[in-house]
Amino acid sequence: MPSNLVDRWAEENNNVAKKWKEYETRRQPLQDIRKHCYTECLKLQQKVQGVPAQIGHLKLEITVTYNTLLFSLSCGTPNETKDCVTNILIRALEAVRKQVPSYDLVPLWQVVLKTFSGTVHEAWIHKLLLIQWAVWLSECYYEGILHLLLQVNHRKQSTPSGDLLAETRNLTFSIEDDTSLLVALATKDLKELLHVCTFISNGVEQIKKEKYTEALVTLQEASTQPSPRALLAHVHMLTGFCYSKLQQPQSALQCYRKALEVDFNCQRALYQSSLVYRQLGNTNAEIEALHLLHSAIMLRAESDPSSTSVPLISPDTLLGSKQINFICQIPSPLHILHTLGYRCVLSDRTSEGAEYYLDLLASLQSESKQMPVDDGFSFPRIPVIYLEAAFALLKAKRVWDALAVCDEVIAKTVDLIPERLSITPSMAVSRELLPLTLEADAPEEKLECVLWSGAAYFIQGQAHLQLKDTKEALSNFTRAINQLVKGCIKHKVKDPGAEGGAVAHTVLVLEALKGKVLAVRAVCFVERGQLKEALRDFQLSLQATPGCRNTEMWLVEMMWRLERKQEAATMWTHILNSTQTSTPVDLPLYLQTWHEDPTSFDLSSLKRKMEEFIQNSFVTA
Repeated sequence: MPSNLVDRWAEENNNVAKKWKEYETRRQPLQDIRKHCYTECLKLQQKVQGVPAQIGHLKLEITVTYNTLLFSLSCGTPNETKDCVTNILIRALEAVRKQVPSYDLVPLWQVVLKTFSGTVHEAWIHKLLLIQWAVWLSECYYEGILHLLLQVNHRKQSTPSGDLLAETRNLTFSIEDDTSLLVALATKDLKELLHVCTFISNGVEQIKKEKYTEALVTLQEASTQPSPRALLAHVHMLTGFCYSKLQQPQSALQCYRKALEVDFNCQRALYQSSLVYRQLGNTNAEIEALHLLHSAIMLRAESDPSSTSVPLISPDTLLGSKQINFICQIPSPLHILHTLGYRCVLSDRTSEGAEYYLDLLASLQSESKQMPVDDGFSFPRIPVIYLEAAFALLKAKRVWDALAVCDEVIAKTVDLIPERLSITPSMAVSRELLPLTLEADAPEEKLECVLWSGAAYFIQGQAHLQLKDTKEALSNFTRAINQLVKGCIKHKVKDPGAEGGAVAHTVLVLEALKGKVLAVRAVCFVERGQLKEALRDFQLSLQATPGCRNTEMWLVEMMWRLERKQEAATMWTHILNSTQTSTPVDLPLYLQTWHEDPTSFDLSSLKRKMEEFIQNSFVTA
């Protein structure tokens, strides 16, 4: 082959490598430079491989192929990369007149490494080995990597057996770069990146197997290896995750702090920190971490990706999509907004919580065609979010906003409810099968609509109570009851865990809501002087939620005011001697009470009246 042709090909190869180095050095906009370099490498590779393989220009051909494969890892398909590796190994054997044993990569590599061991071409073969290592690492094919490393370390096992990390740790092979043949990524840098990523990958596998102590050892060694800042941050984050699982929250927080100090874009460290703070009961720190996380995500989404330098071989490529998804897994911005609102409301940071919920509702409306998908994090149904928002707004004394949000829920649910809905609590349904929007016709779905519409009317009634409008409050409580009685439950639920799961729990919440609405409506009647109606509602409330001590006290008070004093005294005595209490129900946020609960009862006055009456009755008798 003419030497000027070889020189020309070497110059073309060097120009591609220089173009990429110029991008990395000056941090120019990425645009399509990566794909452009890949295309140029492919064209050059076709020229070089258009002639028979020769030992004289094998270094050039391997260098061109190495550069092509570097770009192929991010621009090509896995099959293209595999075919390219297979092809260059075959041509290397052909160049030294060695018979090709197989097209299967494992035996092919075995022959190639043995053939070129100790020769001047061994360092160039090792360049290709690093590419193969990268491909198999991205596929988590550890057995293949171990086989390669055993060959390089001159071990004579017939089958791969040993410790991959030990082989990686002890790996020493010739790495040589020819200044006349430039590469887009130095083999030394690629080897270091593969080294640390192999340790990280192994650590992630140990974590998935819940072997957290073993994972810690691996990750702590990974943290001592040369690596990019983002990758080192991931190592600290995973180390903290292990400490958290081992019930060492302070050590976990220290690791998450290190991760953020190394790279503040390590968003999962912020998310995991929030979980540890929740575990420790530090709600303020939890909310602060979530707020920072949401801000970081939104800021990153708004940034111009073309202005960010992207490495030729990123850890994402080497670790593979499954592992990097595990490492970087965080909730969506919608999930985070919901958690922020929820936690703020629960911790009496009501005004903040209301704002977060309003932001969440605005985001849901703007992303109505891109609803949250199942990403491993639980996300409430849309009506539930609206009801929680209404509850937060009501608690923050933003009454008119709460009324408007409830109108949205009512408009979407009321028309979906039949006049009569009969359901058995033992009917089970997988929550995963129910969509976030209201499209299902199943009875259990309509039962949810009964609950949501009833709750919306109930919250509106409470809002009108805040406005001192008992007439309108009564109307809304009545509408709530009218909705709730549409659900006919064939038998009472005693154990929701054993009877139908989600449906059974919905039934229990419905009954609890019915008891609440009737009790609050009864209080409204008391304020309006309609004591008989109040007595009736308190009695109905106790039928829905037996053993509610507050309602029982109100009932005694009503009997007393209606001059049924002997009945009141009898019931009072019965209540004091009774051991029956109301069954606690895990109520959703929007049905929980706070310090302004209208049904709260001052027991001291009633107790004094009852004790005096009973004592006088006993003396008279």
